[in-house]
Amino acid sequence: MTTVTVRGLGKTYADGTEALRGVDVHADEGEIVALLGGSGCGKTTLLRLVAGLDVASTGTISLGGEVVSGTHPAVSAVFQEPRLLPWLSVGDNIGFGGRRLAKAERQARVDGLLARIGLPGAGGRWPRELSGGQQQRVAIARALIGHPGVLLLDEPFSALDTFTRGTLHDLVLSLWRELRPTIVMVTHDIEEAVVLADRIVVMKPHPGRVQEIMQVDLPRPRDRLAPQFDLMKRNVLRAINRSLAETARPRGGEGGVPAWI
Repeated sequence: MTTVTVRGLGKTYADGTEALRGVDVHADEGEIVALLGGSGCGKTTLLRLVAGLDVASTGTISLGGEVVSGTHPAVSAVFQEPRLLPWLSVGDNIGFGGRRLAKAERQARVDGLLARIGLPGAGGRWPRELSGGQQQRVAIARALIGHPGVLLLDEPFSALDTFTRGTLHDLVLSLWRELRPTIVMVTHDIEEAVVLADRIVVMKPHPGRVQEIMQVDLPRPRDRLAPQFDLMKRNVLRAINRSLAETARPRGGEGGVPAWI
């Protein structure tokens, strides 16, 4: 397990666009932290910087107390699209994430993960033979085969239907309880953040900054129909609307579609 600490992080692109300014975020070992906010608040930029896929203009990123730059073997990621390699079988796609492992250990983990994601015996199939939800399950397994200290999730459930999305939420939580990676996730879905996260970082846009950080003190498994769950969702929505108040008047409200979507 690994802590993630972001201090004074800023990102300005070559064209002068300031994506992030002075961002401070911390995730404890084994904690799930969700980044939530309107368009232009730099959620994905922040995740890319932690993943080492881009370089910060200012500030530092520390993993387990060690300042890092660039990619790190303790960090793995799942993106909006499964990004499976079509020329590899399902089993080989999962195994690709554990290519540093000895062959026997890698195969044992592939078989175990196939069973955990509900695809036992499917290692010889091709990605094109799977549904979108099944492909995303494989992508999650690929990210976890190396037992990473940090797992980054960049809206990996956004393209899925509600039922499949809920099933994958349960899968991620099940694997998280077993392997206990520190998870930092980007989402536009308030309910998803409340279901999964220990803390929610609400960001404000232009440039991206932290508006407030909210603790989710709800027992797991979380009951989506419980009054406390609904109250937490409303509190997060209010925080997001506050984050947008400086840049645009919200067009939505608690009874309709919020302006930030």
